[in-house]
Amino acid sequence: MRVLLNGINAISAGGSSVVRNIVEILPVKLPEIHFDLIIPNINKYYNLPSMSNLSVYYFNRQKFHSLNRLIDIKYRIKELGKKYKADLCFTLGDLGPIKLDIPHLVLLQQAIFVYVNEDYEKLWKFKDRIKFSYSRQLFKQMSKNTNMFTVQTPVMAKRLNEVYNINNNKIVIVPSIVPFQGSLNKDCPDNNIIIDSVNKPCRLLFLSAPYPHKNFQILPKVMMEIKKRKLNEKIHFFLTIPNKSRFGNKTLRSLLPYSDCLTNLGELKSNEVPGAIKSSSALFLPTLVESFGLIYLEAMKYECPIITSDRDFSRWMCGESAIYFDPLDENSIVNNLEKFCNDKFYNKYINKANQRLNYFPNSWDDVAYKYSQIIVKMLNKK
Repeated sequence: MRVLLNGINAISAGGSSVVRNIVEILPVKLPEIHFDLIIPNINKYYNLPSMSNLSVYYFNRQKFHSLNRLIDIKYRIKELGKKYKADLCFTLGDLGPIKLDIPHLVLLQQAIFVYVNEDYEKLWKFKDRIKFSYSRQLFKQMSKNTNMFTVQTPVMAKRLNEVYNINNNKIVIVPSIVPFQGSLNKDCPDNNIIIDSVNKPCRLLFLSAPYPHKNFQILPKVMMEIKKRKLNEKIHFFLTIPNKSRFGNKTLRSLLPYSDCLTNLGELKSNEVPGAIKSSSALFLPTLVESFGLIYLEAMKYECPIITSDRDFSRWMCGESAIYFDPLDENSIVNNLEKFCNDKFYNKYINKANQRLNYFPNSWDDVAYKYSQIIVKMLNKK
């Protein structure tokens, strides 16, 4: 039996982390099945382990990305399935071929497909509105022919059912684990910039790339309110915006007037993430939409309090282990930041976080086992 692993569009940080870990373990779990993996030719997927039942094919997607995606969906993936004589296609990146002659399993990671007509869409440029509207149409067509979906949370399962009328028996929930990037040792080195650069009791880490849905645009209003309340002597933000990024330059320019309470660390390397989390007073995440939120789990594991948006995805991920605010209201945000600064008993959130972590798998081995069960079941029905 052969399975085509369609990871050709798995390029985001969180998505690629999930895909790589699944790919490294799934062939071990199912040695009797041969896996043909198609993925983008990017650094994140180099040095995959060599296995006799895993063939890896790299595709360049830097040029004409949108056109290539359309060709993939309409034609190429189906033809590759025939070429490799696949008995099943497992799409690891949300939007796969519209219709196949073999069973189709889809791992849905992208939240935009199920969070429709939400406030974050107002931040899109006109071309993005067209692009995502068309992507949703393609997803709807694909969903009618997909045999099984996997999602990472009950929230995503509920929305997938409501938006596309997909029967619940076609949706399986398989949560991911904490994406440990770097040392697991709690004695990992501190981030000296966070520790030494400012003498303020409340150091907030906004650990995210500057995508529109991450809600960086609320920061200038938050900074103004902080200064108005004279909290800038207590609160300091640390951003992780890459240098010369498409959204980042505009974001940083808008924040220049508030440099006394804000520092950009730049993009962190994977082994620098634990130290940054451990050195911060809290993780600050005003995001408007997420499908899972791996960073929440990292913060919980490193016993870093969480201050985040009051949304269904964050409520499910964090439970009682976080402080919540309205991400569109700077007063709500600053009220809760002020509450955190004055709360000497925030260890209660850490205790709740340690309990919440018990809801998630212990290892990628456990996750891959669940996927292997789904694959075997689908192949046996073929």
